[in-house]
Amino acid sequence: MDIESLEHHIRTLDNQHTLIERKLDAMLKQKSWNEYEVEDLKKQKLKIKDELSRMYRKRYEIMNEVSFDD
Repeated sequence: MDIESLEHHIRTLDNQHTLIERKLDAMLKQKSWNEYEVEDLKKQKLKIKDELSRMYRKRYEIMNEVSFDD
C-alpha cells in the first residue's frame, strides 16, 4: 500500500469513527436507548480505533522505513 492510499484509508476510518461517536453521543442523550445498539456502536468504534492504530503504525513505518514486526 502506498502512502497516498494509506492516508486516504486513515481519513476514511477517522470519518467513520467520528460518525459513530456522534451517533452514540446522540443516542445516549435520549431518555431511553437500546443497550444492544449502544454496545454494537461501541464495538464498531473500538474496531475502527484499532484499525486506525495499525494504519498509523504502518504510515510511520513507511515514512521512516522502520518495521515493528521484527
